[in-house]
Amino acid sequence: MDIGFGYLKEKVLNELEAVDFYAHQRESLHLAAYVKEVREKLRQDRFNLVVLGEFKRGKTTFLNALLGAEILPTAVVPLTSIITEIRYGEILKCKVCFLHGGTKEIELSEVAGYVTEEGNPGNEKKVKLVQLEYPSPYLKEGVVLIDTPGVGSVYQNNTHETYNYLPKVDAAIFMLSSDQPLSQAECDFLKTIKQYSTKTFFVLNKIDYLEDKDRQKALDFARKILKEKAGFENVDVIPLSAKMALEGKLEGDEKKLSGSNIQEFTRTLEQFLLAEKGAAMLIAACSKGINTADELLMGIELEIKTLVTPLEELRSKTSLFDKMAGKLCQEKQDTKYIFQGELDKVYHVLEEEITRFQKRQSISIENEVDRLYQEKRSLSGRELLKSLETLIESKLKFAFENWEPEVNEKVNVAFEKVVARFTDKANKAIEELLRQSADIFEITVEGFTKMDVLTDDSKLYYIFGQEQSMLLPDPVKVGAILLPRFISGPRILKEMKKKVERELDRNCGRLRSDYSDRIYKSAMKFQRTFEEKLSQIIEGTRTVLTRAMDKKQRSEKEVNEVIAMLNKERDQLVNIKARLKTVMEEIKF
Repeated sequence: MDIGFGYLKEKVLNELEAVDFYAHQRESLHLAAYVKEVREKLRQDRFNLVVLGEFKRGKTTFLNALLGAEILPTAVVPLTSIITEIRYGEILKCKVCFLHGGTKEIELSEVAGYVTEEGNPGNEKKVKLVQLEYPSPYLKEGVVLIDTPGVGSVYQNNTHETYNYLPKVDAAIFMLSSDQPLSQAECDFLKTIKQYSTKTFFVLNKIDYLEDKDRQKALDFARKILKEKAGFENVDVIPLSAKMALEGKLEGDEKKLSGSNIQEFTRTLEQFLLAEKGAAMLIAACSKGINTADELLMGIELEIKTLVTPLEELRSKTSLFDKMAGKLCQEKQDTKYIFQGELDKVYHVLEEEITRFQKRQSISIENEVDRLYQEKRSLSGRELLKSLETLIESKLKFAFENWEPEVNEKVNVAFEKVVARFTDKANKAIEELLRQSADIFEITVEGFTKMDVLTDDSKLYYIFGQEQSMLLPDPVKVGAILLPRFISGPRILKEMKKKVERELDRNCGRLRSDYSDRIYKSAMKFQRTFEEKLSQIIEGTRTVLTRAMDKKQRSEKEVNEVIAMLNKERDQLVNIKARLKTVMEEIKF
């Protein structure tokens, strides 16, 4: 059975919507909010698909063919110098995201002014990326198409935005062309992209240029070059015509669409989505839906039990529940203090990494400054100053951009260990609360909505050479121009070494502040989530008890009608659980 990612995702979303309905029906607003969050996360889950290829490979036409419309103008893509994301939206929207956090809505016709070298030379407008939204069915399942600067420029410019974006890539599409050989720059890039992309799809475009008998030869040649020059063994290369695919979609011509072979690519991608990423995501959503249903079922069982339990016995059980809940709340406070102590270890890891880096780079870059000073000492003061400033900015930028992923991983590992351990403790406390509640009221509990290990995103950025008037005193600048070379040279050298220290301090401070803020916010979120979860279960149980005791005052007929309605809700939730379990089995087949 050919079951696609989109089909199963829609089934899961429908079942989660049903769980949401019964959470509202039960007036369990915290569970309704929880399952809504699960639904939104599944619906909005992004699969970042970056499209790579040099000019004249047909990248723009291919992107437009996937979208089924001419969204990207031909002039935009070949000159791209800024990352462009294309994601799903109900209407066409364009938004510019700037390096320092601001955003700006623009028209499609204005995009070139922000993403091209001609419209935004040297990224003078300080753009981080441009986001386009478009109502394409292809994007509706969460696929985000990403256009980057040309293959060579990603590493030649080594911009921080692009460097940081590559680890977020889930898969890459690499465009080859039947009328042009693979360049050495592309081969070099392919060797590097392996460490970032879990999957690289190779597309041989412009097959409409070839006779049928020549297509296989072109495919074999492409595989040979990819193996010999880029190190890709047994690679699949999908032949297609992006031009025919776009024409077929725009004209509604099925013959052209079929002849373009783009459907083979979309089928291959769909299977990858399910096998490599979608399966885990869908199973997690199913599991959370089942746990939410279990918690709702526990409330129903409790209400039914309360309705048939004698009043005095019910009061006795409620008193036991209150004592047990009070004891667990005290344990919650003890856990909070221990958690804060463990976080200090994470801050210590961060500080150690920053100190080591700063010391190492201070020595290394100052040695480079000495070397260049000796090499360029015959230059005029103005030229020497410019050469040293350029060197410092380049070396600092390279150092931070290569080191930041390393420190990010170490700090994240330390933080995740702490949070994972305390998330487990928190879930055990919640489970114990539910188990004891079930024992007191003689009901069953199968599952509950567990706390997730927290993750977060950094907004870290670096600044180099943007405050030179502050970093370099005016007398030194003036002296570099007016004073004799034997006087200005040593002063320039001394000031440049001071600049190295200032820039290291400034950007290390920026990194320290960013990570400290992330750790603090995540820790506060963890504590708040834990406290809210315990309170929700305790108050939810009390609400059910109060509601049931109120209903006990009604006539026997009315009580039986309430029980019948509760049994109906229980049956519906049991059926939802069964259907979600069936989806999980379909995923695992």
